[in-house]
Amino acid sequence: MVLLAVKEIKGNKYLYLKDTLKDNSKSVPVEVYCGRLDKLTADDVSEKYRKLTDLRLTTYLDTRMEKYSLNHLALPDITRLETMRYYYHEFRQHFPDESSKYIDSVYVRYIQGTTAIEGNTLTPGESQELLEHGIVPAGKQIREVYEILNFVKLRRYLSDRKGIISERLIKEIHAIIMERLMQSPGVYRRIEVYIANADYTPPPALLVPAEMKNLIGWYKNHAKILHPFELAVELHTRFEMIHPFSDGNGRVGRALMNLVLEQAGYPTLYLGLADRKAYLNAMIIADDGDFGAITQTLHDIYLRQHETVIHSVKKTLTNQKPDPKLLRDFKKLKK
Repeated sequence: MVLLAVKEIKGNKYLYLKDTLKDNSKSVPVEVYCGRLDKLTADDVSEKYRKLTDLRLTTYLDTRMEKYSLNHLALPDITRLETMRYYYHEFRQHFPDESSKYIDSVYVRYIQGTTAIEGNTLTPGESQELLEHGIVPAGKQIREVYEILNFVKLRRYLSDRKGIISERLIKEIHAIIMERLMQSPGVYRRIEVYIANADYTPPPALLVPAEMKNLIGWYKNHAKILHPFELAVELHTRFEMIHPFSDGNGRVGRALMNLVLEQAGYPTLYLGLADRKAYLNAMIIADDGDFGAITQTLHDIYLRQHETVIHSVKKTLTNQKPDPKLLRDFKKLKK
């Protein structure tokens, strides 16, 4: 909430606009100097209010940039991600109804996309009808329907989930995603598996428990120092390289990626069939230990997905006038 503050220096009163920027548990003050109170007009205050809006973003970016290290993305890439995160939070704060609808629509796209990559044939429209109205499309296999519906349960399960990712959580995610789709969901594989169209072979089943412990160890060591987007993508990619389950690894890996993003305050990342080739090609490069291509590929897809709504929110807030109460308070101070 923007407040007016007056400082008196040598008999003259000077006006400031003050606000507080919150990022997780941290509060950062933001302040704009307006000028001598007796010489200011309401238009002057409105102009300074717009400058305060710009200052909020630059202060936010400065605060966020100093928190994390980068392995793969350049500073301009992270700036774009953090700008998106900033306006995503502003969207949720200032337009709760519209943002709620947007979040729901994105989640439908995520569900349809993450299952379509694995061969599910439900279209985005059919998936939406199934999820929102329970209408089962004609001519589809029951397995395809369960593949979609299981994500509704997963969303409920993860909605209040906080804290670090663990092996137990990963097994629970797999058990939910693969419920009614395979025997013993949530149990690491006991067979050897191969990844289609890739030269890489996942580790033998005997090594999976040790590899998963190493993965969680890597995650814990990097969770607070690596930028959340890079953390999310690399966790996903490392998980896929282990391929710990006999089926459902892609869906679980993408669910883990979005769990990291959403817990860190970012919108959901979804992949559709149009992104499948670029995504899988980048994953093949990662098989050799190079995570740069998959990180950059998903970064570009991610920003493209949300740029329209973020641009709209930015435009609306940039042109937003001060709260009428703020201008009324200013007039009272002038008296």
